[in-house]
Amino acid sequence: MTTSQSKTLLDALDLATLPEEDQEEILLTLNDLIFRGSLVRLIERMDDAEREAFSGLVGRDVEEGELLEFLKKIPGSEDVVKETVDELTNDILSVIK
Repeated sequence: MTTSQSKTLLDALDLATLPEEDQEEILLTLNDLIFRGSLVRLIERMDDAEREAFSGLVGRDVEEGELLEFLKKIPGSEDVVKETVDELTNDILSVIK
């Protein structure tokens, strides 16, 4: 998640007044939600070869950095993350309003 997206989520949740430590904890939780949501969407968009390569990575229990580098190579991965962040932000805003 970019700094801009983090700020948007913090503003949407009106968390700017919280201590920085609490903001960071909430952002870590949101990052986890965004990662999981993006991962599901990316797997759905993978072709058979990409899915097979992904399974191989997961089966080897690779480091997070290697997994992220692989996911970044999936066509449209940046758009997927943006869609997930936008959806989460909209969901939060709809609950708050």
